[in-house]
Amino acid sequence: MIAYRRPDSIFLALIISLCTLGVIIFSSASSAESFQTLGDPNGLLIKQIIPLLMGFIFSYFLQSLDYQKLLKWSKIILIISFVLLFLPFIPGIGKELLGASRWINIGGFFFQPSEALKTAMIIFLAAWLPGIRNNWQNLSKSFYPFVAILGLASVILMLQSDLGTTIILFIIAVVMYFAAGAPVKHLLWMFLGIIIVVLLMVKIEPYRASRLTTFLNPNQDVQGTGYHINRSLLAIGSGGLFGRGLGKSVQKFNNLPEAAGDSIFAVAAEELGFFAVLGIVALYAALFIRGRRLIAKCSDEGGRLIMIGTITWITAQAFVNIGALTALLPLTGVPLPFISNGGTALIFLLASTGIFLNVTKQLRS
Repeated sequence: MIAYRRPDSIFLALIISLCTLGVIIFSSASSAESFQTLGDPNGLLIKQIIPLLMGFIFSYFLQSLDYQKLLKWSKIILIISFVLLFLPFIPGIGKELLGASRWINIGGFFFQPSEALKTAMIIFLAAWLPGIRNNWQNLSKSFYPFVAILGLASVILMLQSDLGTTIILFIIAVVMYFAAGAPVKHLLWMFLGIIIVVLLMVKIEPYRASRLTTFLNPNQDVQGTGYHINRSLLAIGSGGLFGRGLGKSVQKFNNLPEAAGDSIFAVAAEELGFFAVLGIVALYAALFIRGRRLIAKCSDEGGRLIMIGTITWITAQAFVNIGALTALLPLTGVPLPFISNGGTALIFLLASTGIFLNVTKQLRS
C-alpha cells in the first residue's frame, strides 16, 4: 500500500526551513565581501538566490520524474559527470579560483562539476549495488569495481585540490556500499587503503600534515596555519548565548576566511548566538531522524539506497563543516549544506532532495 502519494511534507518543510535560514544568514555573512568585490552589499546574495530558485525548480521536476528511470540511466549519468569532472583541466574552459582548478565558466556562471558527481554517484550506486548482492565474495564483481570507480573519482578530485569533496564522496559511497550488505572484511581492506592514500597525500603535498598538526595544537601558529581555526573559534565564542545581532559580525570584515562560504557557521554563531546555532544543528538532526524513518518504510532497494546516500550527504557534510569550525575535526574546506556560498552545491543538493522526495511518494504504509 502506498503511504505517500505526495512528497513527505515534514522532510520538505525541513529543507525549506534550512534554505530560508540560509538566505537570512548568507545575506549578512556575505555583505562585507559583496561590497568589497561588487560594490553592492547584496550582490552575492542575488547570485546565491538565483541557483537556489533553480535548485527548487530541478527538485520539483525530479519529484515528478519516476526515480526508476534515473536508475536505468545511471551509467550514462555517471559517465557524463566524469566527463564534466575533466573539463576544469582544459585551458579556456576551466577556471582557477582560490588556487584550485575546480570550476568551469558557463556564460559567467561558475559551475563546479564535483557537486554533480555526488548526485551521479548516489544514483549509480543505488542502481548497481542491488545487482551484486549475491556476489559479495566475488571481489572482481563487487569490491574491485567499487574501489576502481571511487578511486578514479578521488584521484581527479585530489588533482583539483578538493579534499573536502573527496571526503564527503567517500563517506557517501562507503555508507551506501555497506548499507547494501557488503561484508565487514571489505571495510578492513578499505581502512588499509585509506592509510596508504593518506600517507601518499602527505608525501606529495606536505601542507596537509600541517593541517593535522594545527588541529592537534591550534595555538602553535595563530598567524599562520592556525589563523583560520582561531578566528573561527573567536567568532563563535564572541557570540555568546544570544549573539551580537544579525548583521553585526566583526570577524566577517577581512578577519575570518570564507566568511560566507565554509566559515558561515562561525558568523552565524557570532551574530545569532549559541541558542540560534543550536537550532540549526537541531534542524540537521531532525532531517537525519526523519530520513531514517522514511528509509525504514522503503521496500525498493534502489530507492532505499538513494535515500541513504542523500541523507548521508547532507548530514555528513553538516557534521564535518561544524566539527571543523569548532575544532572537533581538522579543517577540510567543506561547506555547510543549504547555507554556505556555492550555487552549484545548492542546485545539486536540492536536485538530490527532489529525488529523495520522489522515493517518498512510493513508500509503503
